[in-house]
Amino acid sequence: MMASAAADSQPSTFVFADLAGFTALTEAHGDTEAVAIAIQFAARVRSLLAEHHAEEIKTIGDEVMIRVAKPSDAVKLGIRIMEELSAPGEPPVRVGMHSGRAVKRGGDWFGATVNLASRVADEARAGEVLLTEGTRRELGGSNAFELIPRGLSYFKNIPTPVPVYRAASVGGPATELEIDPVCRMAVDPGQAAATRRRAGLTYYFCSPECADVFSAAPRRYIATGRAARAARRGFIINLTMFLVVGGAHLAVWVSGAHEDGGVPPMLFLFVAWAVVLVFHFRSVRRVL
Repeated sequence: MMASAAADSQPSTFVFADLAGFTALTEAHGDTEAVAIAIQFAARVRSLLAEHHAEEIKTIGDEVMIRVAKPSDAVKLGIRIMEELSAPGEPPVRVGMHSGRAVKRGGDWFGATVNLASRVADEARAGEVLLTEGTRRELGGSNAFELIPRGLSYFKNIPTPVPVYRAASVGGPATELEIDPVCRMAVDPGQAAATRRRAGLTYYFCSPECADVFSAAPRRYIATGRAARAARRGFIINLTMFLVVGGAHLAVWVSGAHEDGGVPPMLFLFVAWAVVLVFHFRSVRRVL
C-alpha cells in the first residue's frame, strides 16, 4: 500500500481560500445569510479557476480547496482572489498555499502537503495571501508579483518552524484591511466611516451605525477567543508582577533601607523589564 501511494503521488500546489472569521460573521448575520455569503464566495472563486489552470477539489463550509499544477499560477490565482473578493464592504478573504507531493484518492487529495497548505491559510490575516518556503522554491524566475517575508511560523505536527511569505502584485494595493467588529465586513483603515478607541486599540467601522452599536456594548464585540483571553491574562500577570516587585523595591529605597545609597542596581533590571512590557503590550494588541 505504501509503494502504491508513493507511485500515485504527484507534485502540486494546494490553495485554500476562505472567509476570515466566518464563525463570527455567522453570529453577526445569522445562519441563512452566512450560508448565502459562503455559497457566493465559492462561486466567485470557481469563476477564476480556468484562467489560472486550477481545479476545485472541494468546499468545506466557507473554505475552497484548489489544486494547481504550476506554483506561479497558484500565487497569481491567490492574489486575484484576494484583490477581487476581499474588497472593503465585503467579507474579508484570506488565502494560504503550499507545494509538494500528494496522493489522489476518490477525487480528493491527501498528504502532509495538503495539511500544511490548510494550516497556512489559517495563519493568514484578512486580505492576505501566504505561501511557504516550499512554494517559493518552486517559483523559479521573475513573476508578476512580489514576496514579502513574514518570518517563521510554527504549525501543528511540524517539528521545525516554516518560513512563510506574503504575496502581493507588483504595484498593487499595500493596505492591510481591518475587520468591522460588528458586521464583520472588510474595512480600509484610511477610508473607514468611523473609528472607536478602547483600551488603547482602534476599531474601524464600515458605517456610523456599526460604530454606534459597538459603543453601546463594546465588550460584546471585542475579541473573546481562547488566544485573546490567554494574551490578556499573560500581559496582566506580567504587569502585576512588575508593579508588585517594583513597588516593593521602590518602597525599600525610599525608606532609606538601601545602605549603599545612590542608584540601586535593581533599577536597571526594572528599566529593562519596562521595555519588555512595551513589546509585550504590542504583541497582545496584534492578537486582539
